[in-house]
Parts: sequence; C-alpha cells; structure tokens
Amino acid sequence: MDRKDYISNTFSINESTFLSKFSNLTNACDRSKKLMISIYHIEKDYFLYSNKAFRKILGCNNNIILKKGWDFWFSLVDSEESLKVKNRVLRFFSTSQFQNTLVLRYHITNFCNKRKYVRHEIFFIKLEKQTLAINYFFDVSDKEKIERSFETNEGWIGKKQVTISAREKEVLQLIADGFSSKQIADQLFISNHTAISHRKNLIEKFDVKNTAHLIKEASRIIEW
Repeated sequence: MDRKDYISNTFSINESTFLSKFSNLTNACDRSKKLMISIYHIEKDYFLYSNKAFRKILGCNNNIILKKGWDFWFSLVDSEESLKVKNRVLRFFSTSQFQNTLVLRYHITNFCNKRKYVRHEIFFIKLEKQTLAINYFFDVSDKEKIERSFETNEGWIGKKQVTISAREKEVLQLIADGFSSKQIADQLFISNHTAISHRKNLIEKFDVKNTAHLIKEASRIIEW
C-alpha cells in the first residue's frame, strides 16, 4: 500500500478538507532532500507519513515506520538510551499543551548496521481540529565526533562563562520537560536530595531566581 492509499483508507470521506491540507503539508515535506520528516497523528495514535529522505537514517523503506510505529522506532535506539527516550517522548505527548518543542539527541542502529547519532525535534500543529506531531530527524554523527573532545557543555551569558557537566545537562533537560525534583531523581536513579542540589546549583551557576528563568537563560547557550 503506498502513502496515498494509506492516507485515504485512514480517513473517512467527510474529512476531505483535512486530507487536502495534509496533502499540501506532505508535498512540502517531499521536496526536502536532506531533512528527514515523519508525521504522527496524536488522536489516532499512529504515523501517517514519512518522507523519502527518512531512508537516509534507516537505510531501508521509509514507510516502515508507518506500519510498525513508535515501538519499532524505540527498538532502534541504543539499549542504554531507549527507556529514557521512550519516557520523554510519551510524557511529552501526554502533558504538552501543544506550545513547546521537544528536542532529543540519542543513538540508533539502522538496517545497514550503522550507528547514527540523531537529533530529534517534535512539535505539534492543529489541522482541521486534529493534532499532528511533526518529527524532524537530523543525522548529527559528525557533530558528535567533534563534541567528544569536550567533557562539559559551556557558553557565555553576558560576560559570564557558564560550564555545566553532562549530568547537569540531563537535569536541565528534564526540568525543561516539566519534571519535578522527585521525578528527576526517579528518571536518573539518584536521590531526591541530589536532584534538588543539582537544581539549586544550576540556578546559582546561571545566576537566576527561578526555574523558568533558568530554562530561558540555559536555552541561549545549550543545544537541548
């Protein structure tokens, strides 16, 4: 079944307006030769589309994700990262107010047995009262090779240099996703006291007064 047949069988005839607008969206995505894109329908809980460039990451038919869904994608993620990635994606879908973007970076092994470092961005759009999650995938394997020479993440806020550890970056990512200190402790297998300490240390490092200001300042220098 090709993409057009798949979409036609998915929606009833009274949703023709949605199909027309969806077609315009996918036509724009099809023109991208480098940007890998898939579209997931929140209410119907499955993927509707992936563009041809998606094959560059998978090394196989780009429609495979339409048939097998998120569980298939998570199965490609490195075992030590898979649960964390899955939890963050599912939590984002369940708690987001469709105003934020989730950005992840993790490793997958494709069908050519090549390990890739992927930057994965997810954001929501409303199309005829239906909610779609647009997934952008970037192969940043070469970038990772360069970043390996750095042990910490650092940048400048005003005239002040801010350096954070890999663990502090993990805590920041979870704070940005709305996790409480207790939830962060559970996710990272650390004590609640340690999670609270990380949060306090980050607030001090960035010289801010609260969590909201922390995320705003951190986003200026850190790639989530």
